[in-house]
Amino acid sequence: MEIIILILLLIFIGIFYIVSQKNCKIKNTAVKKEEIITQYKNDLEKLLKKYEGDRSKQVEQKKLFLQKTNSELSRNIFFTHEESVKIIERLLKI
Repeated sequence: MEIIILILLLIFIGIFYIVSQKNCKIKNTAVKKEEIITQYKNDLEKLLKKYEGDRSKQVEQKKLFLQKTNSELSRNIFFTHEESVKIIERLLKI
């Protein structure tokens, strides 16, 4: 009887361990950086589409967006200053 309980306990612990490993995925730093950059790019494109008919409003909103993005990137632990500058330059070209 004790052997059956011990076997069931070991199976339960094994299943719990496997499930917890699947739920605890840690992203690679490069992947996380790329996700952040893609999100900024998508947000900027949405903002520009919102003001598609008014070029001056687009420029004004883009400037505000880039200022906010620059501020966020300067506080982000994933990016160095040089990387932040390159990201802002990429966003300027959109």
